[in-house]
Amino acid sequence: MLRSVLALGACALATPAAALAADSVVLGHGVSNAFHTSPPCSPDCMGAEYIWVLDAHRTVSGPKVTGRVRAITLQHTDATSQYVKSVELFVLRPIEDASIRKSSGADYYLVSLSPRDSRGRYCLNMKPSELDLTVAASEVTVDASSGYYCFKASALASNNRWRGP
Repeated sequence: MLRSVLALGACALATPAAALAADSVVLGHGVSNAFHTSPPCSPDCMGAEYIWVLDAHRTVSGPKVTGRVRAITLQHTDATSQYVKSVELFVLRPIEDASIRKSSGADYYLVSLSPRDSRGRYCLNMKPSELDLTVAASEVTVDASSGYYCFKASALASNNRWRGP
């Protein structure tokens, strides 16, 4: 089930590459996860849109985001409450389309997320360097089963930059 929940953004949440610079990486915790809608999708997409609610405590990269946040993501099934509450690291991308923001009540797409694993690591589907995280390449490993990029959570202690207004 965890792999299904982590298969975020597989179909409809792609945005232009220029929007990648606006991604924010935040530390916090998940609050809830609820079904939103089933988007029109290609035949190989078996996901639905879900709304995640999270509390963002600290922005470690990108534009500053704090407080209670609603974000849309694609996933295959509901996330358990235990899993939602275990998630600490979120990658958020602003929703530029006003009609999507209004209909969902969300201001962001959730493009990646991670709980801290039993080895004290976060694992994301994006390279830390793509997210402007200062994690040494020698500290990043690729998980063989998921292909995710994993690094020690303590590596984010030095990431306290944000480019906000």
